[in-house]
Amino acid sequence: MTDVSEIVAAVRADVRGRLLDLLDEVAGRKILLLDSTIVGPLDLVVSPSDLKDHGVQQWFKLSDQPVASDCAQMVFLVRCERVDLIEMIANQILADEKEQKDRLYVVVFVPEKTEQCKQRLAQHHVKANVRIAECAIHHFPSDKDVLSMETPRMFQRLHCENDPSGPYYAARGIMSLQETFGTIPTVRAIGLAGKIVVDTIQRLRKENQAGQSKKKPGDAANRQPGVPPVAVYSKGAAAMRRKEDGRETGIAAEVESAGDKSSISEMVVIDRRVDLFSVLCSQFTYQALIDFAYGIQNNSIDISSASWAKERSESRGSVRLSPEDALYQEIRDLRIDKLGPLLQEKARAIQQTYSEKDNVKSATEMTEYIKKFKSAQSAHPLLEVYINLAHDLNEKIQSEEYRQLLKLEDEITAQSTSSTSCLETVQAIMDDQKPFHEALRLLCLHSLVNNGIKKQQLDPLKTAFKQSYGFEHTLTLENMESAGLLRPQIGKSGWGSIKRQFNLFVEDDLADRDVSYAYSGYAPLSVRLVQMTRSQPKGWIAVKDALSLLHGPAQELQQPAKEPDSTKPATVLVCFLGGVTYGEIAALRRLSQLEEGRRRFLILTTEFINPKKLFESMCCDAVLNLPPIEPPVRASSAGVASKAFGFWPTSR
Repeated sequence: MTDVSEIVAAVRADVRGRLLDLLDEVAGRKILLLDSTIVGPLDLVVSPSDLKDHGVQQWFKLSDQPVASDCAQMVFLVRCERVDLIEMIANQILADEKEQKDRLYVVVFVPEKTEQCKQRLAQHHVKANVRIAECAIHHFPSDKDVLSMETPRMFQRLHCENDPSGPYYAARGIMSLQETFGTIPTVRAIGLAGKIVVDTIQRLRKENQAGQSKKKPGDAANRQPGVPPVAVYSKGAAAMRRKEDGRETGIAAEVESAGDKSSISEMVVIDRRVDLFSVLCSQFTYQALIDFAYGIQNNSIDISSASWAKERSESRGSVRLSPEDALYQEIRDLRIDKLGPLLQEKARAIQQTYSEKDNVKSATEMTEYIKKFKSAQSAHPLLEVYINLAHDLNEKIQSEEYRQLLKLEDEITAQSTSSTSCLETVQAIMDDQKPFHEALRLLCLHSLVNNGIKKQQLDPLKTAFKQSYGFEHTLTLENMESAGLLRPQIGKSGWGSIKRQFNLFVEDDLADRDVSYAYSGYAPLSVRLVQMTRSQPKGWIAVKDALSLLHGPAQELQQPAKEPDSTKPATVLVCFLGGVTYGEIAALRRLSQLEEGRRRFLILTTEFINPKKLFESMCCDAVLNLPPIEPPVRASSAGVASKAFGFWPTSR
């Protein structure tokens, strides 16, 4: 059976191969213009030298400002759902036409070209100028056990705008994994997004079966010129590329020899709306706290604002938190209170290595010492950064302000104080104009726990929020109500039953031996759902009553597939639709340890999320920046034209 890290490595090689093959199809020198949401993730797959080796002279983020260059070829790489970027593509082409520049334009849509994209190009009168292509990149490897689609705002688009494209592309991505690693025998899903994914997978499988019965795989007459079949590419061409390049031949060989036997034994699909508690509750692992304080983007953080970095070279850039760094891999999932002693021990070991130079006597000893010295010297700068980060994070969570917020969070989840008292404290946070996402985090947590907030309490809170943070958040509040985050109270709260049925809160002395350690006593509901697929004798079927307390339908699907080898650790694909927190990732890794490695988890997410990112996705800044629409001039009853004031989106 293919190991989780080998699956991720194979996906990385496949993505890299697809992108570089695509660049090679445009022979010669070229300019690459990238969708801003692709720039960072691509850095996890290819290096600048890779791009230069394949003819890319320069690369830029796609923007309103046309790029000036004498290069005769230009490649645009954009996500197919971001149709708003097509206007920027058109602006670039039309600007070149004004300057009478003769270029070849190739517009590549990820992961597929759609009719909407083609129509939008035609509307901007540039469709005839471009060659349209597609590149089936679905996942970017973020860690040795994590794949991310890097599609922000999926939760908001589905639950606020009723746009199902996010789950649809997630299903397409899962199908691509099945084409490479075999059909997944057991699929469990919960929530609206989960249902869309399962339904789409079933439909796509039937379409593939129908297509295979009509034509032979690999029949050149039945496919678009220059676009090989996905299955053949994934298992054949990608493996061949890796062998020719001398990379990962063992992984390719294992995937090839797997045949129809699945490398993934089970899949659990979780809609983020089913478990919003785990986004809003405080996390205490090192990586999660770094994300809370600095915001991790594509495995990097900007520390220029940190006081300890002001006089250091890091203040001019960012720090990369690489999963390839053995020390970071060791400490990232540790709880912050367990981190200090380990880092001190590492620092003492480096200092001891430095001091050993005085005891070196022979040439042989010097050779050995130089090796140890170089290793310590290379580890020293990063260790110093990790120590400073840990000290900074510890100061934040030990501050009186943080402790008060944590106390309020505990009171809300325990329902130990009256709603009026909690809401008064939240309103005080608004009045003090603390970061808006912190006020919303506690307000929405209160709403979720109590099945809403009484209307006579909610309306003044909304008014206070808009007065403190601006009228533009009117739409933010509307979006949160649509997504179920904040709404008027209807009926009794089911929080007590949910806590009890899923054992969400664990005593402090037991937390270290439970998945709840990442949240210091709270077990992420999403991870409990994954745990129950094995801990319950019949899986989810045994807890149907408990699942009925959660938002959205739960279902289980058995797909026709050869069962994987039961004597080896099972690989479970856990899909988070709407984002995953670093605390949940740490909890899943701990769950694998608690199960003594019998199951290993491959995490697939649409994005990485925290309270700040969640509430920023609820904002509608782009909409509010649109100019007001002038109403039509109408004749009054006296025959004189009367003026009206145009408000967004239309006058009422």
